Amino acid sequence: MWFCYILRNTQPEYARSTYNGSTNNPKRRLRQHNCEITGGAKVTTQKGGGWEYCAILSGFPDKINCLSCEWRIKCPSGRPGRRAPKYNSPAGRVGSLNEILPLEYWTKQCVVNNREFQMKLHVVTDLYDKLDTSIIPSNIEVIQCEKIDTEMLDIENDIYVTKS
Repeated sequence: MWFCYILRNTQPEYARSTYNGSTNNPKRRLRQHNCEITGGAKVTTQKGGGWEYCAILSGFPDKINCLSCEWRIKCPSGRPGRRAPKYNSPAGRVGSLNEILPLEYWTKQCVVNNREFQMKLHVVTDLYDKLDTSIIPSNIEVIQCEKIDTEMLDIENDIYVTKS
């Protein structure tokens, strides 16, 4: 199973910093970004940790579709190059999903229509209000959570387990 994610930095000096990517193992990938194990992206490891998920999208039918979604989150306009500053903050990145998620195809590389499979979007509570859930397609279940805790993700079954 593949996941697209948006990270934000919890360190005060990097509070507006974000990063998005894709992975088949969100637990491992977050540890890489936070320099706990090797392999994090240069832009995140240079900031020395403090990264947390603010959104995770799951349910992709294949790696190509997931990578296309990742690219579209990086380039909400659909054109390569620098994204508009309004999309750089955590609120801007989550807000950009309003433009991206309703699309039938994120890029020309997608061979499956985005409405033809079930997806789940986990979003942290403090950014949930940036989503316009009235325009998000019905095949995407939006789940609000206080914190996206990777220990609570059941990757195999694509569920977020609540602690009892």
